[in-house]
Formats: sequence, C-alpha cells, structure tokens
Amino acid sequence: MALDYSLDLFNGVMKGLRVYSDRMQENMEITRGLVFSQRVLLALIEKGISREDAYKIVQGCSKVTWDEHKDFRELVRTHPTVSTKLSGGDLDGIFDYNYYARHVDEVFARIGLN
Repeated sequence: MALDYSLDLFNGVMKGLRVYSDRMQENMEITRGLVFSQRVLLALIEKGISREDAYKIVQGCSKVTWDEHKDFRELVRTHPTVSTKLSGGDLDGIFDYNYYARHVDEVFARIGLN
C-alpha cells in the first residue's frame, strides 16, 4: 500500500510538472561560473599543479567571485598561473554545462524512457 501511495503521489507530481528551462539557466548563472570550480581544480592538477596550489588558485578566484560579483571564468582565464596551464579551448570544455548532462540519454534508456 505504501508503494501504491508513493507511486500515485509521484504520478501526480509528474503530471503537473512544468519545466522552465530559461529560469533553470538563470539559476545556474547566478553563481557566475562557480559551479565549474571543481572542474577547474581537477584540470589544474592534471596539468601538473599541486593540489594545494590549485586549491589556493580556485579558492582565491571563488572568493573574489562571491565578494565582488565578478565572473569566475574571467578570473580564472586571466589568472597568471592558470593562463599558462589551460588554453581557451581547455576552459571552453571546462565551462560547458553539457558535461553535467552527458549521461542523461543513457540513464533514460536504462529505465526505458528513450
């Protein structure tokens, strides 16, 4: 009975679900690119920067982003150390929202929603 109730409740939520993709994009942009900070950190480590130094760089740029409302990507791009390690193409790949949705089709196929 609990499963039936849960499925009925879920069905009601899904039938009434409205997705506002423009608003979703706005909400992601509120962070001014900070959602990509982990990817920047890992990319810097892959390029040979120590984890501690990479963390300091990302943390410093993140703090400026929050405190001064500046764009994280621009801060990273113009950082003297980062600019020698990551190209514009590297940064384009890092700051790509599609990275986070890359397995959506596979997941939907697994549950039969293709």
